[in-house]
Amino acid sequence: MHHTKQLAIIFASLFILTGCTTTAQDSAKQTSTKTQVVRVTKRTKANKTAWAKARAASRANAASAKALSSSEKQLSLAASQADSQSDQLASSTAAVKASSRAASKSAASVAVAASKSQSKAASEAASESKQTAQSQTASTQTSHANRTSGDTNTAQTGRIVGNRNSKIYHVETGQNYRMAGKNAIYFSTEAEAQAAGYRKSLR
Repeated sequence: MHHTKQLAIIFASLFILTGCTTTAQDSAKQTSTKTQVVRVTKRTKANKTAWAKARAASRANAASAKALSSSEKQLSLAASQADSQSDQLASSTAAVKASSRAASKSAASVAVAASKSQSKAASEAASESKQTAQSQTASTQTSHANRTSGDTNTAQTGRIVGNRNSKIYHVETGQNYRMAGKNAIYFSTEAEAQAAGYRKSLR
């Protein structure tokens, strides 16, 4: 009877020990699983955070690249516009210079032409004045000679002589026609004599 109790106690102890061992093993397994789950969860969160940061950085880089490309396009456009404006300015400057040269040349041509015209007119006026003076001198000399001699010889004067009384003028013909000096009037041309109301002598 005593021996049976001992066996029962031994079996009970073994059972308890076995149960404790199993419980300890299960507890260790559960602890390991929890640790792995926590570590995996932490790694997943870290990966998500890193991915989010990388994605944000990628977006920022893309935005920077886009802004840089836009800036480059704007700079290129500004440079092109500056070149175009420079070409237009050069063209306008050349046109202004050409117009100025043309205007100066035209003004110079007009001034030269006007100077030549004035010079020619002055020369003609001087020549005409000289001829008039010579005619007046000759007329004065002839009139003085006629007044001195008392009569006029048309063949000697070689001029157009009109008779105040008869209203007839005589031209040098080689024939002598004498008249009193007080009746003689002298003309430079036949037209002048005719305009004064004189008619040409038929002799």
